[in-house]
Amino acid sequence: MIYRLRSMVTAVALFTALAVLLLWGLSLQLQRQLRDQVLERAQLRSQQLADAMAGQMDTSLAVLDLGLLSLRTAWPKSREAFDEVEQQVLATLPRGLVSHLSVIDAGGTVVYNNLGVAPGTFVGDRPHFQALRQGGDRLVVGEPVRSRLTGEWLVIVGRPMFRDGVFAGAVHFNVPSEHLARLLGRLALSGNDLVSLVHPGGAFLARSLDNASAMGQKVPPDRPFLQDPEASRGTFRVDGVVDGVSRLFGWQRLSNSRVVVVVGLSHASVLAPLEHTRRQALLLTALLSMALLAAGGWIGWLLHNLERQQEQARVNRQQMEEAQRLARVGHWTYDPDTGATTWSQEICRIFGRDPSTFRPSFEGYWQHVHPQDRGQLEAAVARSRASHTDLDEVHRIVLADGSVRWVRLLAQTDPVAKGTSYSGTLQDITELREAQLALERLNTELDRRVKSRTRELTMLNRDLESFTYSVSHDLRTPLRSIHGFATLLQESDADKLSDDGLDALKRIQSSARRMGLLINDLLSMAQQSRAELRTQHVDLSELARSVARELRQTDPERQVRWEIADGLSAQADPGLMTVVMQNLLGNAWKYTGRTEAAHIEFFGLGEAEGMANFCVRDNGAGFDMAYADQLFQPFKRLHRLEEFEGTGVGLASVQRILQRHGGSVRGEGAVGQGAMFCFSLPLEPVRQFLDSTPDQR
Repeated sequence: MIYRLRSMVTAVALFTALAVLLLWGLSLQLQRQLRDQVLERAQLRSQQLADAMAGQMDTSLAVLDLGLLSLRTAWPKSREAFDEVEQQVLATLPRGLVSHLSVIDAGGTVVYNNLGVAPGTFVGDRPHFQALRQGGDRLVVGEPVRSRLTGEWLVIVGRPMFRDGVFAGAVHFNVPSEHLARLLGRLALSGNDLVSLVHPGGAFLARSLDNASAMGQKVPPDRPFLQDPEASRGTFRVDGVVDGVSRLFGWQRLSNSRVVVVVGLSHASVLAPLEHTRRQALLLTALLSMALLAAGGWIGWLLHNLERQQEQARVNRQQMEEAQRLARVGHWTYDPDTGATTWSQEICRIFGRDPSTFRPSFEGYWQHVHPQDRGQLEAAVARSRASHTDLDEVHRIVLADGSVRWVRLLAQTDPVAKGTSYSGTLQDITELREAQLALERLNTELDRRVKSRTRELTMLNRDLESFTYSVSHDLRTPLRSIHGFATLLQESDADKLSDDGLDALKRIQSSARRMGLLINDLLSMAQQSRAELRTQHVDLSELARSVARELRQTDPERQVRWEIADGLSAQADPGLMTVVMQNLLGNAWKYTGRTEAAHIEFFGLGEAEGMANFCVRDNGAGFDMAYADQLFQPFKRLHRLEEFEGTGVGLASVQRILQRHGGSVRGEGAVGQGAMFCFSLPLEPVRQFLDSTPDQR
């Protein structure tokens, strides 16, 4: 019986699938046929449009040719007569069709143009001039060239001039390619459709779309109008040369100039009116398919219902057992009135018992509970019974082989069973429990290490504070004494000392002052490294102007040209950014001290990768890039002290401050050609962890 039902269900399914496939096949075939018909009609339409546009282009070229014939007839006459003819001809031409006209002698030199540019431009090397020289008395349309007078792309339309049957030069109309493109664009087409004017040699003369991109390019040689120069019209389908859009092309060759008008209709615009019909057809096909599938499914369900119901129970049992095995969860029931107890196979496996021979019982379960957890579990069971609440308890069990496992026991009153009975689950959580215990041990160890490192860091910070205090007080005091006693000795006994003695005193005073500056810079750098960042909006342009004013006040006689860009700002600590600008602009001021026409700039480089970028540039002494790696090292100097004063700490402080903000700094320069220092700051403030004290963390 089951075999017959399965055979009938299979037959219904195959029939339904075949009907759906046939339905979709017919629908898609009809859509393809309709699409091909639309494309064929569109291809015919493109040919018709090309014919219409070719007529317009023929008319425009005929008007230009009449003008050229009039001009070449008037050229040998007086200049006044030629000017009169020129004005008449230009007045009859459409506005903008001609950029300017030129007259070229037989040698290829422009002898006249109406732009007012002095004659003398040589065009004898241009292909259109060669064609005029060798092509007989006919109208010649040349390939686009970039004008040597105006710089724009022009299409040369010319006629040769003859004297006694000998070539005597030519007269040209210079037609802007952009004007031709606008004329082509007047043809009412959709967005990706285009009209092109192509030279017989294959070069684009004008294009209604992206004309500038087409200039200087040629169509591929496989186009029909290039393959057969004698053919006058035709159609083809290819991807566009400039933009790669698939189009249907119709073309028409002009009879006199041999120029080709090409009209391309994009597949997307041609097929757009079909989209609604196509969607309707697909929707109708889908609805019919769904109806067939629903009918077949209904019949199959009727046939398969009995078999499915019989199989479902078996499958459910297998799935439940498999799920319990994978999750290590077993199901149990217990009736206190009768003592009836059931365990699923997974519970038997958890206890290491054979489900085929083991007989579960309430008392047997308690025998496996770990002695140390039995009291806790009994109390939890008693509370659950007294309050009629669910039980959720984790405890250990001992297996027959003596191994210990962790389990989670869930119990609740069975709402289906008559009387007071219980059901629930038992899950083996040994691995999870062991992982939790291991994690607790790891957390304890990490906490111990963190506390140890915190104590060490606190001691280091105290040592640093002690060192700072020592430098601030213990070292400054003897330095002041050295400098003071040397000054007293110089003032009181200068007449008793030799020149060498006086020089030694000056060296002592200079060294003491320099040591004091070094101590101040060290303390400043330490304070900047430990200062708490208070990030806010900082107007860097105004800050730079303030620093520049302070520098000018130190030496009002210096002539320095400052260029500080407007609107530069960043998210940073105002006090620390003042230090950055004082060091960078102060260095620029210092190292341009011996430069005539000193120039200092502060400008921005925009934003990139979440950073705002700024630069300070000068035309001062510069530096050798071979030593650039020493720029930001404390006390490393690239110039002698006799040339420029300083301690070598400023740039190191700049780098440290910018790094604390999450930014960076770099330097570029050349000896005698100035230097440029560029720095970056994040657009969003960076949270500082390493700058906080242990207590703050």
